[in-house]
Amino acid sequence: MTDDQTQAFEEAESAAHGNVAALFERVADRIGLHAGARAVFGEPVERDRVTVIPVAQMIIGTGAGGGTSADAETGSGAGGGALTRPLGYIEVTAAGADFRPIRQPWQDAGLIVSAAFAVLLLAKAVRTLVRG
Repeated sequence: MTDDQTQAFEEAESAAHGNVAALFERVADRIGLHAGARAVFGEPVERDRVTVIPVAQMIIGTGAGGGTSADAETGSGAGGGALTRPLGYIEVTAAGADFRPIRQPWQDAGLIVSAAFAVLLLAKAVRTLVRG
């Protein structure tokens, strides 16, 4: 890389860093607003001296990037998504609090199928390495 290219790269990286960081933060904030236990269940509910508090698992993935072209044009972009699924609820009574899981039959089956598929892929990779 020439000195001019190195300098251009460093300038682009410096300029993009501030924009990308702010963009990344906005994307994460928006995803967080729309995902979570409330998106799956709603608000906690209280009836007859029993409070039910929803519990959910939330997985967030985000990405952001930016840069400057050789013509000094800058650009940036970001995206993300979230997966929220119910895990159960906490039931609060005068006697105490208990977690009540919500079991969904397809979750266990999916895990078994995924594990079997991973084992098959691993076995195929090992066979290829041994033969190769």
